[in-house]
Amino acid sequence: MKSFLIDIEGTTVPISFVHEVLFPFARDRMEDFLKTYEFDVSEFTSIKHEFEKDITSGTEQILKLFPNHISFTKKSIPIYLCYLIDVDRKFGVLKKIQGKIWKDGYEKGLLKSNLFQDVPEFLMKAKSENIDCHVYSSGSEEAQILIYKYSNFGDLTNSFATYFDTAMGGKRETQSYLNIAHHLDREPQDFVFFTDILEEAVAAKEAGMESVILNRPGNASLPPHDFRVIPDLLSFF
Repeated sequence: MKSFLIDIEGTTVPISFVHEVLFPFARDRMEDFLKTYEFDVSEFTSIKHEFEKDITSGTEQILKLFPNHISFTKKSIPIYLCYLIDVDRKFGVLKKIQGKIWKDGYEKGLLKSNLFQDVPEFLMKAKSENIDCHVYSSGSEEAQILIYKYSNFGDLTNSFATYFDTAMGGKRETQSYLNIAHHLDREPQDFVFFTDILEEAVAAKEAGMESVILNRPGNASLPPHDFRVIPDLLSFF
């Protein structure tokens, strides 16, 4: 029996919601949030190492933000994490902090996820055919759950059996999909992976999964490929 592994951005949620709503929401509240947030040693070390790699690369944008860099301190963190938001860096500590900021926004009614119209019916169709659905996104597991709990269609969290983030590995890495299959005690061939990113589709296919690409409004155009392309999730059936 097949299982569905489903991306979020550009697949179940418009890219515009992530980049024009969620990212600015976290960015605008980052400095205030970090005033009371206590970093553990591993988090601070991870940010410091990421920062030092960027400084070493010496891009114009990072050098403009930190023109007289001598040492990395806690005062540098809000500016640096906002920079990582701007460049859409898939960085674990940032994703964790963003998730906490978004949680506060969702719970206060300041945020509501905007899912594509076909998503609820697709999930019901999958359930009716005894197909279990799993989420795999670069956002933290907490952020993924929030998107489906506080959606324009209500709470859809019970539609998903498991949520996976980059603790499984990068989404463009074949091993990540093998890790997910192993975690669920299934064979990669048992999964259909839905995404809007060609490199992710390739990585999942190389792991043995079937990959399907979503051509949603606002998604980036892709170079020629041999994957099945559908305009919405219901078109899979």
